[in-house]
Amino acid sequence: MACILVLAHVIAKKSSFYNSLTSKKHDTFEPESVVNSKLKNRHEMLDGLRGFLALGVLFQHAVTNFAYFNTGIWKITDVRFYRHAGGEAVILFFMITSFLYWSKAITSKGFLDTKSLYKNRFKRLAPMYLFSATIVTLSVLVQNNFHIYSVITFIKDVASWLTLGLITTTSIDGISVIPINAGIHWTLHYEWIFYLLLPFTAMVLRGGYYRLFAIPLVSLVFMLNDRGYWVIFLFGIVAASIVHKWPKIDWIYGSGTSKNWWVSLIPIIGLLMIYEIQYKPYSMLQYVISLCVLLLFIYGNSFFGLLKTRAALFLGTISYSVYLMHGIILFVVLHLANTIIPIKDLAAIHFWALILITALVTVLSSTITYKYVEHPFLKKK
Repeated sequence: MACILVLAHVIAKKSSFYNSLTSKKHDTFEPESVVNSKLKNRHEMLDGLRGFLALGVLFQHAVTNFAYFNTGIWKITDVRFYRHAGGEAVILFFMITSFLYWSKAITSKGFLDTKSLYKNRFKRLAPMYLFSATIVTLSVLVQNNFHIYSVITFIKDVASWLTLGLITTTSIDGISVIPINAGIHWTLHYEWIFYLLLPFTAMVLRGGYYRLFAIPLVSLVFMLNDRGYWVIFLFGIVAASIVHKWPKIDWIYGSGTSKNWWVSLIPIIGLLMIYEIQYKPYSMLQYVISLCVLLLFIYGNSFFGLLKTRAALFLGTISYSVYLMHGIILFVVLHLANTIIPIKDLAAIHFWALILITALVTVLSSTITYKYVEHPFLKKK
C-alpha cells in the first residue's frame, strides 16, 4: 500500500492531466457525485475512499489466485483478512451507489430525469467495461489458438458482454473467464438492475399514495434468493435518508486533523468488529456496522486526512479501471511468472513481491485507461 500511494502521489503530482483533476474540489471524479453544493465535501471523501476499496478487491483476488495455482479451482479465498477485504469493499461500493442515487431521487422528489440518468450511466460504465471485455475475449482466443469450437456459442457469449454486465458473462466458447478477470463483473449485474428500477422505486418519494409502494418493494427484497446483496442497497437508501434529514453533524465534519481526530478511530473499530464477529462477509450485522462507518465518511471524516490526499483522490479517480483491470493483469503477470517459477512453489515474500509488481502495473495501466478510455466520454455533455 505504501508503494502504491507513493506511485499515486507522483503520478497525480507530475501529470498535468491528473494534477488538474485532483486539485479541483468538485465533482470531477464522478459526474453525478455532487447532489448539491452542501454535499461536495462529503462526496470528496467518497471519491478518496473508492480507490482503497478497489485495492481491497485486488488483494483478495491476489490471494485467491495463489490458491487457484495450487488447486486449479477458482474459489474466493477463505483467508479471513482478505475475504473481508474484498467483501467489505463490495458492500461499501453498493451502499455508495444507492446513497448517491437515492440522494438525487430525494432532491428531485422522485421525479428523476430518466434520460439523463441512463445516458450518464452508459457513458460512465460502458466504455471501460467493453474495453476490458475485449481484452478478456482476446485472451480466450489466444488460449484457443484463435480456434472457435462453436460459432453459435461464441457469438452468444460475446453478445452477453453487450448487456454491460446486466447478464454476467462467465465463459467464452467453453473457456471460463472467471480466472481471467477474477469474476468481478457480477457486481455490475446488481448495479444495473438498481439503476433500471430507480425511476420506479423513487416514485415513493412523491408522497401521497405513492408511499404505499414502499411496503411491497421492501417486502419483495427480503423474499428474493439473493436478498443478502439487495439489502445492501436498502442500507444505502437509509444513509441518504439520514443525511437528508440531518445534513450536517459538526463533531464529524473536519475530523481527521487536530479537531476531533478521534472520530477517525471509529471506522477502524467498526471494521475490527466485523472481522472478529464473523468469518465471512455479508450479514445484517455487518451491513449495520458498515452503514455507520460509511456515514462517518459521508459526513466528512477524512480518516486522519488520508482520504483528502492527492494520492487518494487519484486512486479514487481511476478506481473503476482498477476494478475492471486488476483481475486481467493478475492473470497475465502470474501466468508469465508461472512459466519461470511455479507460483505454488513461491515463498510468501516472493509471491507478495510479485503482487506488488502487479498492483503497480494495474495502477499504471488504469492511469492510461481512465485518461483515454473513460474520461473522453465523461467530459462530453
